[in-house]
Amino acid sequence: MKRRRRRRRRTFPLFFKHSSKTHTQVCRDYGYGGDLEDVMEQEFRRIKGITYLDHAATTLYPESVIRNYANDLSKNLYGNPHSYHTSSRLTHDTVETVRYRVLQHFNASPEEYSVIFTSGCTAALKLVAESFPWRPQTESEAGSYFSYLTDSHTSVVGIRGVTSGRGVVCLPVSLKEVRSGAKCERQCDDAVCSTPHLFCYPAQSNFCGRKYPLSFVKGIQARQLYPASDHEGHWYVLLDAASHVSSSPLNLQECPADFIPISFYKIFGFPTGLGALLVRNSVAGILKKTYFGGGTAAAYLSGEDYYVYATNISDR
Repeated sequence: MKRRRRRRRRTFPLFFKHSSKTHTQVCRDYGYGGDLEDVMEQEFRRIKGITYLDHAATTLYPESVIRNYANDLSKNLYGNPHSYHTSSRLTHDTVETVRYRVLQHFNASPEEYSVIFTSGCTAALKLVAESFPWRPQTESEAGSYFSYLTDSHTSVVGIRGVTSGRGVVCLPVSLKEVRSGAKCERQCDDAVCSTPHLFCYPAQSNFCGRKYPLSFVKGIQARQLYPASDHEGHWYVLLDAASHVSSSPLNLQECPADFIPISFYKIFGFPTGLGALLVRNSVAGILKKTYFGGGTAAAYLSGEDYYVYATNISDR
């Protein structure tokens, strides 16, 4: 009678010891070059005794960021950027400088993209939803599709609250469906059907942290991936990059999405909720904003229905 050979089970201490060694070898810059304790003491004294595990929602802001921000407001006079005054010019120039630096960070230029500051990533998504030129579905004509990956943020799925009232078809798709519907040849019948469709997906899941292929951007735009491969028209891509850019680079030369909502709140932890919508200038003209206020109108009349929107989409 043969004796069954007992399998030797690897213990957890051995596993963690091995992993720790590998992690140290691969991630040599981990912990701010060995100064992690000093950084914690200088920038995050307020979290002593607390374990913070919500970096998927937002990182923690360093104390120096708050001090520098307060110091900047104390020393400079910032006025209304839509007026013509020294203080207004300072605000305008500062905002434009920041816009340029944001585009530079994502390897894009002002000729390619515009930066629209919003109150947060959700506001950026809502702006696209309300400004996109949706076409309703009719008996004689196929309308627009609003399609999104099922692993999308609540604020992305919430766009269907806008589209459902406009006769637009809502089409949630899984990762498997996107990949299984791939076609090798580029679809070239957009000239026949110009119906605008919008496909949304996250560069990184807000729920589980899974990263999705950035190549989906070009694949959908070229109608080589489902659902674009099965539906005629012009497909635009909204890449939800809020979670992704909080800890990873994003090169817009490699994935030229049409709309990219981001959150500075997730990147810096600065307690304002500030975000932005990056819009590709070549498609900016399709966005039709109806409400105007503040400095977003180039001219208007209060006595009659006359309104001219600002030429620059960032001002609009």
